[in-house]
Amino acid sequence: MDDDDGVDGGRRVGGGECRGEQPSVFGPASVTVPAVAPVDALSLPGVSSARGLAVGGEVEDAATSPRLTDVEYGFDDVDGHRVLHLRPTLDQWLDFPAVLAFARDLGVERDGCFKVSIPDSLLEAVPEKPAKRVSANAYKIRQIKKTTFWQVSTVPSDGEFGSSVSGDFSESVAQALKNLKRLFRTNKDRQMRSVRYRVDVPAWTATQRRDAGVPERSPIHPLKGDKLERTKGIIPGIHTPYVYESGPYFGATFQIHAEDFRLASLNHLYKGRKIWIVVPATAVDVAEAALGREKGCSQFMRHRAEFFFPDKLDKLGIPYRLVDQRPGETIVILPDAYHEGFSTGYTIAEARNYADEGWNTDSYQPYPKKRPFTPDEQPREEQTERGQRDAKRIKPDETSQSP
Repeated sequence: MDDDDGVDGGRRVGGGECRGEQPSVFGPASVTVPAVAPVDALSLPGVSSARGLAVGGEVEDAATSPRLTDVEYGFDDVDGHRVLHLRPTLDQWLDFPAVLAFARDLGVERDGCFKVSIPDSLLEAVPEKPAKRVSANAYKIRQIKKTTFWQVSTVPSDGEFGSSVSGDFSESVAQALKNLKRLFRTNKDRQMRSVRYRVDVPAWTATQRRDAGVPERSPIHPLKGDKLERTKGIIPGIHTPYVYESGPYFGATFQIHAEDFRLASLNHLYKGRKIWIVVPATAVDVAEAALGREKGCSQFMRHRAEFFFPDKLDKLGIPYRLVDQRPGETIVILPDAYHEGFSTGYTIAEARNYADEGWNTDSYQPYPKKRPFTPDEQPREEQTERGQRDAKRIKPDETSQSP
C-alpha cells in the first residue's frame, strides 16, 4: 500500500498534457452506489477473489467476464513521462479484473502503473474534520555521500490535522522536485521541523472511516476478483484499507519500495496533490543491480528508507515514470514496481492491496531471520518477526471452496 511503517507503500498519472497545473477531474457526489458499505463488525471474508459481486448482487466468475474494449482513456504527460489514464463507467469499474486486463493490453507493464478517474457516482463528499493534534511521523534527513541518495527516517511525533486546509501547490512537477530537494538540503542531518505524515490509519469499518475523515463508502474497496479474499487470515493494511494524511506543509514523503507479497496496490486521493516516481517491474533487474540489492532478500528496500530524485535515477540508468495525482484519481501500482513520492501540502488518501488472478505467494520471501545489515540500513526485529508471521497468514486457504 501507499505507506508501510512510515515508508509510503503504495502506493501514478494525470490528465493529458505536460503542465504545471492539472485541474481536478471530479467534484464530490452523493449518489448511492451498488457497493458493499463497511460495517462495524466484520467476519473473515468468505467470498473467493476469483468471483466478484456484479451490479445487482449477482456473483460472476472473473475469469469468464468479457474483455472490455470501449473504456475511455488517454495518456498523461509529465515532462515526457506518458502514463495511461482510464475513465471507466460505473459498470466497467465494478469489473476491476476487466479494467486491469484492458490496461495491460495497452502496455502498462512497461510503466509499472496507470491512473483511473473514478466514476462520479462513487465520489462522495469528504466529511469535514475539525483540526486536531494527533500522533504522526516526523522526518529526519540524511544524505549518503558515497552514492548521493537520501536516507529518510521517520520519527514518532505529533501534528495538527484538519480537513479545512487550503493553499494547494499549483506549480509544475519539476518545480515541486526542486522544492523538495531544497527542503532536504536545508534539513540535512536533522529532523524537519513542520512536516508531518499520518500513516496506516485503519479504514475498514464505518466507524474507522468516520474517525479517519473519509467517506463511509470506499471507491476502491471491495473490488471484484481479489484473491486476498481466499487467504487464511486478515492482515491490516493488506486485506483492509488504510488512510494516509499529510499535514499542511510541503514535503511529506514515502520512500522507495515495492508492495508486500508482490501485490498490486490502489491509491485513491481525496484531497491535495501527490507526485509519484515509479520504476516499472520490467526494469527491476536494472534497478536492483544499481541500488545494491542483496541476493535472496525480497524486501531489501524496506531496510533502507531511501529516496532517489529523478536526476539520480537518470545517472544510474534506471527507467522510471513521473505521475501527478489530483483529487478523484486513483493510482494503480502493478506488482513488483518500485515507487516513491511526496505530498505538496495537505493530502488525505486511501490505499489498499489487490491480488489478481495470476497472483501466488510462492516467490515471496519475508525477512530472513538472520541477515547481515550494512550500517546505512535500519532493520527492526519486529519487522522480521512480522514478515515471517504475515507470510503464513497470506497463504491461500486450501479449505475454502473454489468457485
